[in-house]
Amino acid sequence: MDNLRALRIANQRFALHLDGIGDDGWALATPCTEWTVRELVGHVLLGHAHLVSVLTDEQVAPGPGDTFAEWAARAERAAGLPGVAGRTVRNPVVGELSGDAAVRIRWSDVYVHAWDLARARGAEFTPDQELTEAALEWLVPAGPGLGATGAFAVGTDPGPGADPFTRMLALTGRASG
Repeated sequence: MDNLRALRIANQRFALHLDGIGDDGWALATPCTEWTVRELVGHVLLGHAHLVSVLTDEQVAPGPGDTFAEWAARAERAAGLPGVAGRTVRNPVVGELSGDAAVRIRWSDVYVHAWDLARARGAEFTPDQELTEAALEWLVPAGPGLGATGAFAVGTDPGPGADPFTRMLALTGRASG
């Protein structure tokens, strides 16, 4: 799957579940046990800002009142710039990688956090099969090392016989039940 397309789909999924958060929902707990909905959304905005910064060499950060829609659009514009895929960028957690790999990590994070939002608000989450399979392509080999970075929950791999979305969640330190 093309990573720009995947980023757009993940952003749409996140926006769908974010739109379902009412005024009283910002303090809800999420499957990311250390974060409320407000903190989870802040994390996603910061991740989008980081992606924009590394892909454009422009140092940016979310400000008060900035919306997810604004940062999603900025991240998508940056990911679509000519030459981004082959550019070498630096990620503070995983080190040097291609711009394409940075976009892949970004959309995967947003996709998993869309599920986190759905769980926080008690809503159904219908996995996107193509997105899930594309996430597994890099999560299976990288998964065991992600938890060791301290930036990701420690995950486990239930193996290729597991439902793909359940496997993706497990690799990112979540339980689907």
